[in-house]
Amino acid sequence: IGVQSHELADMYEKYSKETAAFITAFNPYSQELSNQENKDRNLKLEELIRSLHFDYIHGEGKCDDGDWDGEKSFLIFGISENQASEIGKEFEQNAIVWCDKDAIPQLLLLK
Repeated sequence: IGVQSHELADMYEKYSKETAAFITAFNPYSQELSNQENKDRNLKLEELIRSLHFDYIHGEGKCDDGDWDGEKSFLIFGISENQASEIGKEFEQNAIVWCDKDAIPQLLLLK
């Protein structure tokens, strides 16, 4: 967060996009769910991403403090900040990671 990602800038070029968001549907509002519940929620998120015709790749978000297991996530290319925020809210996330054309990830608090 807050540091330019050269890897992301390269992916922008590969996908011909200038924005991205990193979003998960795991553990809504930080309430730990079962592995199956989280998988089901992420499947619905992936279906939404596909229905909106975004390019995306799979990822995993992890906290540095090690209190949470990694959360399966999606890096969605070409999405607007508003669209990303709305999807994050729809899937009851406290925050998402938003990346503008400068490829510097920012944490967007949604709550």
